[in-house]
Amino acid sequence: MVKYKNFCEYMEDNFYDEIFDSLERYIISRKDSFENEEIISVSWVELSAFHVSGVTFKDKGGSSLEIRITVDAEIEVKGRYRGGYDTFDESGCYNVFLSALLENGLHNVKITEVTTYNKNEFDRDKSLSQNLVPYMYEEDVERHAEEFLKKHCRKALFQPMAIPINEVLASLHMTMYYAPMESNVFGKTYFGVEKVKVFKDIRQFETEEIMTVPGTMLINPDVHFMYNIGTANNTMIHECVHWDRHRRPFELQKLLQGEVNHITCEIVEKYEGMKEDESAVKWMEWQASQLAPRILMPREMTIRKMREILQRRHNAEPQKRNAVLLEESIDELALFFGVSYIAAKLRIIEIGCEQAEGVRVFHNGKYLPPYFFKSGSLKGNDTFLIDEENFVINLVMNMTLRDLYVKGVIVYANCMVCINSPKYVQKDPDGKNMLTDYALDHVDECCYVFEREYSASEKYSDTFYRRCFLCKEIDSSSFIRAKYDPEHKINQKKKDMQAEIDKIIRQAEKMAARMTNEVPSGFAGTLNYHMKRCSISADELSGRTGVSTVSISGYRNNTEPRIEPGTALALCKGLYLESDFAVDFMEKAGYKLDGTSPARIFVRILVCDHMDDTWWQWIEKIQMANIGTELLPKRNSEVKKFMSQNQPES
Repeated sequence: MVKYKNFCEYMEDNFYDEIFDSLERYIISRKDSFENEEIISVSWVELSAFHVSGVTFKDKGGSSLEIRITVDAEIEVKGRYRGGYDTFDESGCYNVFLSALLENGLHNVKITEVTTYNKNEFDRDKSLSQNLVPYMYEEDVERHAEEFLKKHCRKALFQPMAIPINEVLASLHMTMYYAPMESNVFGKTYFGVEKVKVFKDIRQFETEEIMTVPGTMLINPDVHFMYNIGTANNTMIHECVHWDRHRRPFELQKLLQGEVNHITCEIVEKYEGMKEDESAVKWMEWQASQLAPRILMPREMTIRKMREILQRRHNAEPQKRNAVLLEESIDELALFFGVSYIAAKLRIIEIGCEQAEGVRVFHNGKYLPPYFFKSGSLKGNDTFLIDEENFVINLVMNMTLRDLYVKGVIVYANCMVCINSPKYVQKDPDGKNMLTDYALDHVDECCYVFEREYSASEKYSDTFYRRCFLCKEIDSSSFIRAKYDPEHKINQKKKDMQAEIDKIIRQAEKMAARMTNEVPSGFAGTLNYHMKRCSISADELSGRTGVSTVSISGYRNNTEPRIEPGTALALCKGLYLESDFAVDFMEKAGYKLDGTSPARIFVRILVCDHMDDTWWQWIEKIQMANIGTELLPKRNSEVKKFMSQNQPES
């Protein structure tokens, strides 16, 4: 089989004579158009050669296409000029319109019109890309999802229901099998014939070989789209969209290359098939990923069902927090429509309920308490959530935020930065900061807003990927960088809460007075003071930290002991000091925590927000942060042993 680089080359090779004849007839019929200042009258014209330089496509329904090729023609013109008769070489650019059927090859090709070249009018609903991928813009996605349902499950547009997948498959004349696949592949749609292995009995994992026919769908029962978006329903509708919208690109590739039979939908962006233009496959994947959740949860029916669930739950349990009611309602909505909880959450956000961002937020292996905020609080890339690594970066980069944290005006709790007031912040049983129930239902009142910086795709809209991001675990490996925006209206409002801030400052002044009047000025006296106050012996402190009793005795009895920062940090942790005492303790050891270096800010976060950790957990975090070994005791054999056994992976 002859292979072609593109459709222009194919048309020129296979339909040269037909195009030549139609084009020449058109040129002859317009021979007078070649008259100009040089050629007074034209006797005859003749087409010498042509080259197909461009092509556009329009969808005419089913397998029918309108093809418009752009032709550059070489023409001989004979005519009279002022000195007699002569032959002139001319050139021209023309449009040749054709109709055709594209199904198992190109058939019924007919030239319908030839015109002088003019720019083709773009039709956003009918025009197709160079690869025959239909265009779809984000503002039209809901409409395209409704059009899919009108063709294949009209009743779902008039009554809330779980989409009957089998009915959709029947309408599309598709056949579905569960099949063993690579761990990163969740589905395949076949546009041609291949021998494949499928599960004969999925419960017993018995397999058999079959020959696919166009419209065969294979589903991996073990892998869901992007790990958390798709249930089996989402995966099947995703593949249905490919069959409904993307048959032509594969018919075209079979016509040109003869070896493309299926599209593989993978969790990573690596696709089989269209090696010549990988972006076309990504574009098809984007379309399927956008349409599938909207088909499973049609906009108007989802709004109707969500309102009904919320109203019923609120009437039954009016005392529950708004965020809890919303979380439980989305859970029920997901069960009703037969989708994953995360898919339902994303759909609700998409429809306009931005508060759904505050439910099912995953952190450190568990879900955080749901939170709520006023509608309109967030715009575009705004978020209340920030991981600790980005929080440290913001403290380093923004003096205003750093000063508020150093003075104790703000704290880090529930993956948010909150005003430090008993109204908003309390301690959990381990002594760690957590938001109060009031704060969780009013985070716009007490928490700061950050701006996400992300770029999932330079070419295509990244809204879908941003929505997926909202459901990832909040940690430094998955959390996209967030930046403090001092001009945001919510952050500006925090500046106006002077009464609350004044109250916090008064509390800080009381603590400062206590530090001045009760705590000795030197390190030795401060160590003795806290050991006495906490009723802890040297033996017990040594057991907690690995610092020897001889060293502890030396630090207590020497008026000006020399102590390494790492040893001081170990003792601070062993004493379980409150944040203000801890900062004072470290400063008296010669290690001030009000600087701008990441290491010092990291230590401040440890002593202020992670005192409930063990000393060994602190060591592990210091190792992983890679901020220097000065924070680890150099002569502590227990620490060295722990480090050698817990080397972080490269």
